[in-house]
Amino acid sequence: MDMRFVLAVRYFEAGLTIEALIEADRIVATTPADGTAWHLKGRAHHLLGDLTAAEAALREAARWDGRAPVWNDFGNVLADLGRPGEAVEAFHRAIAADPSLSQAHSNLGAVLASQGGYGAAAECYAQALKAAPDNMAAQLNLGVAHLEQGDAAAAIRAFDAVLVQAPGLRDVQDNRLYARLYDAEDPRVVADEHRAWGATMPAAAAVALADPDPNRRLRVGYVSPDFRRHAVAFFLAPFLEARDPAVVEVFCYADVLRPDAVTEALRGQADHWRAVHGWTDAALLAQIKVDRIDILVDLAGHTQGNRLGLFAARAAYIQVTGIGYPATTSLPAMDYRFCDAVTDPAGAEDFASETLVRLTPNLHCFAALASPAPGPLPALAAGHVTFGSFNKLAKISDVTVRLWAAVLAALPTARLVVKSKPLTEKATRDRLIERFTVLGVRPDRIDLSGWMPDDGDHMALYGRVDMALDTFPYNGTTTTCEALWMGVPVLTLAGRAHAGRVSASLLTAAGLADWIAESPEAFVALAIAKAGDPAALAEVRLGLRERVRVSPLCDAQAHARGVEAAYRAMWISALKGSSAG
Repeated sequence: MDMRFVLAVRYFEAGLTIEALIEADRIVATTPADGTAWHLKGRAHHLLGDLTAAEAALREAARWDGRAPVWNDFGNVLADLGRPGEAVEAFHRAIAADPSLSQAHSNLGAVLASQGGYGAAAECYAQALKAAPDNMAAQLNLGVAHLEQGDAAAAIRAFDAVLVQAPGLRDVQDNRLYARLYDAEDPRVVADEHRAWGATMPAAAAVALADPDPNRRLRVGYVSPDFRRHAVAFFLAPFLEARDPAVVEVFCYADVLRPDAVTEALRGQADHWRAVHGWTDAALLAQIKVDRIDILVDLAGHTQGNRLGLFAARAAYIQVTGIGYPATTSLPAMDYRFCDAVTDPAGAEDFASETLVRLTPNLHCFAALASPAPGPLPALAAGHVTFGSFNKLAKISDVTVRLWAAVLAALPTARLVVKSKPLTEKATRDRLIERFTVLGVRPDRIDLSGWMPDDGDHMALYGRVDMALDTFPYNGTTTTCEALWMGVPVLTLAGRAHAGRVSASLLTAAGLADWIAESPEAFVALAIAKAGDPAALAEVRLGLRERVRVSPLCDAQAHARGVEAAYRAMWISALKGSSAG
């Protein structure tokens, strides 16, 4: 074996990726047919974040060396480049070369899942676990697939199976806490499980309070993997656009794998933009210290790609969480959580480790969408009411199915339209239909739609819906706003936890409090009453967009002033606490 390659591998295994890359470059410069060196070169480029160079190197590696690990790594790069079809082909080649390569089965499942094929993905994860029962990544992804198919209980069982083997795995703990939001109606259950996690986190080091001027411009940093086409960006943008730059100086720490047009738009609204994907928590912590951030805001909670480890280390004197996660983080170093008087009414403090900051007029601000005006009420032409939901399939819990089935049973001519990305897959469609069938709802009363790549087609589908039915115990957020904007009122059941009260907050802000039910029985009764008055529904549809547009829900200026006032109050409180100490 070429000793240069041995040296390169040692560098790579020691974490000296650049040194490994240099040695691999020297080998391929003199021995261009050395597939193993090209493979190492591709892995190094991938680790360093240069996907284009990684693709080129791994393509050469596959040319000279067709072993399964080469095709597996090539598939990972293609997936990260956003080319799922080619990635699937690469993983199939890896499996053909070595059917026992567990990682290739698991990675194939991950790509299929990214396209909405969660049933097929689950089969891949099962194959991965058959080849390697200790493949915890496959077990984790199996749990995610169960959740996305609407089976939170199965997801939690899968996550628990991993935690038995490795109790401290953060990714699994985060996913388990997140999954609990989809099936726990009792906020105390959610809070207790989050607190149990928070109790395992180490105490954070103290941070010095810099420049204690109560009136100076505050340096506020936002940390998120979702500065892209995502609901978080959707609700942050109105504040960034309407904020007073003399009051708040904004730093965005964008942990974004594949930036898009939304990323670029947000970049233009921030004072300072840091692209930090691939950075360690330690490196990001150092940058935040250099930037002298006064208030650091988490926009992910326990969702995928979060940086709670960074917040646990106390990156800023004041730390806040909000809009990206509808529950407490229970992180000891997280000081505040944004909410409003509807999402978290009096007494909600019992379910949060953070100090609750109830924004006024409301937590969420909706940016008006460029989309066609709502058309006439579909029921007038169809002769029956059509209900709809475009929420994540994971939110269609067993409680939700029972509620919707009760509504359909009371209105025998009514229909239901459900749109969700996983419904692109037949097996997932069949599973959802079966959940309704066992409750007496005929399959021909339910229309299912999968992912629509064009936003226009997605919004146009609201033209088939008279009334949207919300999910429970985890409400819609973006989908609730979209429905209202398209003239489709949303009927919600207000729960006891934040996740189950978001739509109530949005409807209250839009002046539609009469669409909020306080019990399952009231939900069904309201649906029957609203559906029984098509003339009233038609009137609501006609004026709903304008009603929303002029409501507090779309008042970006008021929202920005409320957030800025909250930041100032936090700062003043910190100064008082510092001087008292």
